[in-house]
Amino acid sequence: MARAESHARPSVAHTKIFLFSHARTRSNLFIRLLETHPQMMIKQYPFMHCFMKGPESQWSDDLKEEVFKTLGLTKEEGEKQHAHLTYQAALDNIEKTFAEAQAKGKFCLIKEHAAYTFDAEFLRPYVDYSQRPRPVMVDRKLDVIGSEEIELQLPSPLPNPTVLPDRLVATMTPVIIIRHPAYVFPSYIRAAASYGVGVHSPQFKIPGSLRWQRFIYDFYRAYYDKIDDEEKKGWPIVIDGDDLVEDTQGQMKKFCELVGLTESEIQYSWEAAGRPTDQMQNAFVGVLKESTGVIKGPDFSRDPDLDEQVKEWTEEWDEEIAGKLREAVLSSLEDYQYLRARCL
Repeated sequence: MARAESHARPSVAHTKIFLFSHARTRSNLFIRLLETHPQMMIKQYPFMHCFMKGPESQWSDDLKEEVFKTLGLTKEEGEKQHAHLTYQAALDNIEKTFAEAQAKGKFCLIKEHAAYTFDAEFLRPYVDYSQRPRPVMVDRKLDVIGSEEIELQLPSPLPNPTVLPDRLVATMTPVIIIRHPAYVFPSYIRAAASYGVGVHSPQFKIPGSLRWQRFIYDFYRAYYDKIDDEEKKGWPIVIDGDDLVEDTQGQMKKFCELVGLTESEIQYSWEAAGRPTDQMQNAFVGVLKESTGVIKGPDFSRDPDLDEQVKEWTEEWDEEIAGKLREAVLSSLEDYQYLRARCL
């Protein structure tokens, strides 16, 4: 599929946006840029902590207890401290945030890593974290104002893969962010070392694959083909995080034109906030927090030489870890190339 060459401003602004992200894809940079826009409200990771630590966690009990241990908590202390992290509360917060943005005449973007919008049953063929009950949620339609249409159907050939209600899935603007797996996976294990996770950890099975964004893309594409919406023929919107670094303003212009935002109100520099004191936060967002704008890396290559990367990983870690990273990259290349061909 050829990438769309034109990005005409939509007839209706797409104010409810959902970013299906993935660790280390430059999604934090995308959010940092959008945070500078006066018409944008943002909420991040509504489901992640429910998935990992809440009473309806979709992880196995062993993995959940590992998280509690990392936080210095016993199983009982962890369960009590995180009892409020229910999927219902997360859904309610998403809808309330959409409603607040709408009342203020603003756009709203919700960001969540794609895999954490799935339940354990959907993940099980790929990540056997044990059988878990599907989270119980009721769509209270808290984002619906007045007589707005609320009983939308979802006539997709593919079932909704997420825990989000069909109505919400059908009315949101989906955005997917990707990056070459040879950059994503080693970057993740460098950051995840801050809490003891590596390529051999069960937790790596989710951030060590790009199939999750592919599932989202294929579902939405099948849905848009079914409803035959001309304006959405190039959707979902797919952004490559490295394009965002190499051509920041060009990428933001294309994105803003598609959703109806005014790109000129985005600021491309900002005041440094300083590195977080929390070790894990510092590992994942420390560089961005102390930055004053987009940082371009040296010697960037769109298609890195995997053999050369493996040599570098072997020097940084060891041969076994480098081999595991190589396997993960090769298994995700097809998904990356498929989505890359559909980027802005």
